[in-house]
Amino acid sequence: MKIVLKDCGKNYHRTWLFRNVNFEFDIFPGNSLAVLGDNGSGKSTFTLLLTRQIEPTEGTIEWTGTNSKGGHNFYSLSSPSMELPEELTLEEWFDFESHIKPFYPEVNLNYIIDLCQFSPKVRKKSILNFSSGMKQRVKLCHSFLTDAPLCILDEPLSNLDQKGIELYENLIAKYQSNKCIVVASNRIDEYQFCKHQVLIKDAQLSVLN
Repeated sequence: MKIVLKDCGKNYHRTWLFRNVNFEFDIFPGNSLAVLGDNGSGKSTFTLLLTRQIEPTEGTIEWTGTNSKGGHNFYSLSSPSMELPEELTLEEWFDFESHIKPFYPEVNLNYIIDLCQFSPKVRKKSILNFSSGMKQRVKLCHSFLTDAPLCILDEPLSNLDQKGIELYENLIAKYQSNKCIVVASNRIDEYQFCKHQVLIKDAQLSVLN
């Protein structure tokens, strides 16, 4: 599969985040892309364009090599702006997500609890009562362990302590060969494993490697 952007631009409140973007990115296991730029440059917006959660102001985005135009079954997403259903317990959240988009066959709730280094008692705890770091760990596990070819990570180390950082490193080491990963970041420790990099600056997207 491939994502193809042709003459793409995105405008918010009469300000162009980027314009005239012509870019192709192959979706296959083990491929990876870092989307770099200053805060407010449009990194998060660019990743949402890749998933087609939002549409460009000008130009086109196509998914080639698939019968679908994209869709939630093709990607998983972790973002600081993404909300978890806080009225649910962790156990209820897992059951809910399992019906929407399947996890890998070996993944169950105990597997996630062990990865996150949570107490077993947390399975019955409402997500509302989770710390921001605990919520971020859940988001990361969901992104990596969902059986989807594309994994989008927006500022993945946000709100994480050292144990959370170790979780991220472990997930990268174990699962980056299973899926294609896109990281929106300006921290090298979040994207240093990525094979390709693009930079958004002055409303332009430049391919660095």
